[in-house]
Amino acid sequence: MKRCYIAQAEDKIGTNAYPQILEQLTENGELIKPVLVLFTSDNANFGWYSRMLSNSFPDASVIGMTSDVFFSGKGTGRAGLSVLAVTSGISVSTGVLFEASRYPKHSSDSIIQAFEKIEKENTICLEFNASPGNCEELVMDTFAEIMDGADVPIFGASASTAENPDRPSSVSLNGILYMDACVFAFIHNENGRIGIIKENMFTPTEHFFTATDVDCDARKVYEFDHKSAAGVVASAMQIHEEELRTSSFFHPLGRMADGDMSVIAVRDQFPDGSMSFFSRIYNQTRVTLLKPIEPVEDVWESTASSVHGLIPDLSFAIIVNCVSRTRYFMETGKMRDFNDFLAKEYGDFIGFSGHGEQYDYRHLNQIMLIAAFE
Repeated sequence: MKRCYIAQAEDKIGTNAYPQILEQLTENGELIKPVLVLFTSDNANFGWYSRMLSNSFPDASVIGMTSDVFFSGKGTGRAGLSVLAVTSGISVSTGVLFEASRYPKHSSDSIIQAFEKIEKENTICLEFNASPGNCEELVMDTFAEIMDGADVPIFGASASTAENPDRPSSVSLNGILYMDACVFAFIHNENGRIGIIKENMFTPTEHFFTATDVDCDARKVYEFDHKSAAGVVASAMQIHEEELRTSSFFHPLGRMADGDMSVIAVRDQFPDGSMSFFSRIYNQTRVTLLKPIEPVEDVWESTASSVHGLIPDLSFAIIVNCVSRTRYFMETGKMRDFNDFLAKEYGDFIGFSGHGEQYDYRHLNQIMLIAAFE
């Protein structure tokens, strides 16, 4: 039996897609017996898929989230189901943080209990968030209070939605669906190391600003350098404020911390000149305007070199790609090339496309994260 299986079916009708998945997770006429099942799907059928996978693999930890787009070596899709199942060489301990958008610390004992059950070396914490509000910084603070200094990296994403906007984004653990929670799994690799690599497709410009009037809870900036936020950014880009909405993907902001840059994506702008973002900018934070690294294929190659340098004998990978990057690749006709490149370089992998990425107790935007298992 192989260590890792990838199954994928693109079909809007769940009862059509799921038998295709089971067929791909069968060996010698019998269903495999995984330790861990990771999955992602459209939000229309997500709850049903969650229950079915948990019923089909009762001895596995089954964890997943809704995605705008899912991808693997078997292709890309927006409606259907994608699964990665690991049968050996790992141990897993799971839990849930409830009320993620309000008070996740209230259920932080679940982190302590799950953490106590797992070997700490060669271990990561994979987490998926779903929330009607801005929960990510609250969730990261909750993990940091318990795990900071433990040398167990945190890695994850915020669930996104695809073709059914009437149903919110969701996460799931062991057959139970959640819409304001963080589900997590400590994954220990018994066969070697786990490397986490962050891909950033932007580089700083010469333009720097300091946030001087902010609303952190709303992730809103009213002023940079005591001037209208939108006016300052538009001036640096040499465009009219009205053009910011169509140009902001290519020019997010960057914040340096301990020699590492966090990308902050623009969410919206308002008539009063304020701007909102997909992660918090605190008062007196110094940020820089970013620009794309071109060609982006050079970034992919650099990332692959880093992954293989860190984990030469790669077994499988978990990939989180920001939904804005995914949509950009789709709109520019690069998504097939991007996915083919991932398949060529990383073999067995599952790809999640979410509204923000979490790494090292930080909530990030417009990046890709790869967890590579030896």
